[in-house]
Amino acid sequence: MKHILLSSVLAVAALSSQALAEEQTVEIAVSELTCPSCSFIVASSMRGVPSVEINDFVEGPEYGHGVYNVTFDDAEASVERIIEAVMANGYPAEVLADSAS
Repeated sequence: MKHILLSSVLAVAALSSQALAEEQTVEIAVSELTCPSCSFIVASSMRGVPSVEINDFVEGPEYGHGVYNVTFDDAEASVERIIEAVMANGYPAEVLADSAS
């Protein structure tokens, strides 16, 4: 009986955590985009994080800067994880404060 009860509790916990997961959209500013392949490398880095989709990319007002509009499932990814993936390839990145939703 204890095993059935424990299994039931674990199943409910797993299902409830999935039910609380939400799709998040943020804008991530990236700099040092100095060549045509830079945007491709950054996009590949972001897409390497589970559930990440890039909705849009806009070149920034300064040379070498750009903003990625990114959507992800917060049960599978986080803004920190996306930024870490970009920075691991040598590109400075930060979330735009007013973009989190």
